[in-house]
Amino acid sequence: MARIKNISTVDLRFLISLIKEDFKRAIEDINIKNEKHLRKELANFLELTLPMNVKVEEEVKTNIGIVDILVDNKYILELKYADNKGILDAGIAEVIRYNELKMPILMIILDVAALNPETITEYCRYYKENNANVIIIKLIKQRENSNEITSFLKDNMSKKKYITVEEILKDYQGNRKSLYVALSRLEKRGWIERIEKGKYMIVPLGAEKGKYTLNEFVIGSMLVEPYAIAYWSALHFYSLTEQIPNTVFIQTTARKKKQDVKIFGIHYKIVRLKSSKFFGVRREWIEETRVNITDKEKTIMDCLDKPQYCGGIVEVAKALKNGDFDKDKLEIYASKIGNSGVIRRLGFLCEFLGIEISLPPIKTKNYLYLDPTMPKKGEKNAKWRLIINLDEKILGVLE
Repeated sequence: MARIKNISTVDLRFLISLIKEDFKRAIEDINIKNEKHLRKELANFLELTLPMNVKVEEEVKTNIGIVDILVDNKYILELKYADNKGILDAGIAEVIRYNELKMPILMIILDVAALNPETITEYCRYYKENNANVIIIKLIKQRENSNEITSFLKDNMSKKKYITVEEILKDYQGNRKSLYVALSRLEKRGWIERIEKGKYMIVPLGAEKGKYTLNEFVIGSMLVEPYAIAYWSALHFYSLTEQIPNTVFIQTTARKKKQDVKIFGIHYKIVRLKSSKFFGVRREWIEETRVNITDKEKTIMDCLDKPQYCGGIVEVAKALKNGDFDKDKLEIYASKIGNSGVIRRLGFLCEFLGIEISLPPIKTKNYLYLDPTMPKKGEKNAKWRLIINLDEKILGVLE
């Protein structure tokens, strides 16, 4: 269900239309059992549909009674599950009392075919005479069986780790708003947990909601497309660093509005780069899910390209010293990534560590810092056109 564009207030006619048309469609497949159930479904629908700045409150205490739902601090929604005349009788007194609050009143009647239509029409006239707006939602046939949409979703969830609305809509032909209401119900029951808009993690039977989670790389694979787990996260995956990063780094060529997100207590950093730099990606099985991750050689290039995302040049040096790499790939990737800084840093580190490698000559005259994350001071290395801004003690550890 797409949230309505952010607005400062809600118009009464718009709210009436939303409930009369969209909410009615949204509950067509739901077996509303009583007034409390109706209130929960309507409140949930409004929270999902209205802009985030519009407040939706249930059972609001006032000096003259308890309002079923209060919208935007100015619209009173009184709900009636019309299965007997006593319910509608009580509505007349409530409307008269709520007029004292000087707010528009919406009397929402769920016609469950328990009363004569003429009876409901008569009560509606009383409500209107007392300045209430009336909405009648007719559910002639309440479904006795389990919700068809929920059953469809459960079938879709079978043997899966997660689901997306985009994926569901490939097979689902029903009302989209009803689909979102069904997803919301499954979330409340602990069957699924929202990762981000339109993406849900499936909680296995027996697992406790709030404590169960997927591998962070699997969740990261859902956040943007195309993608690759990269930088410090890839270094750790290949056991090329002793450090355990507290952020999952993901690279992509796509635009992502939120580049720093926190999901189930884990931080995710999404790094956008040029399409020419997006290569050297392999597929790995993680918790029965295939996940994209940069290969070892591309991971080194990425970390030399953006040292701030791998814990600094020292982590790259340790990886080069202790890891097993394809030198041909390192040489090819160094040129392919299109950053002379990568060639310079790789050349210096390989020379320092005694690793033979063939790299293009450095033709530029300007100098770069070996590690942009460290203090901006150090001796110049003319061969690689670098300012060696690492402490001698740090360099000594690497020898």
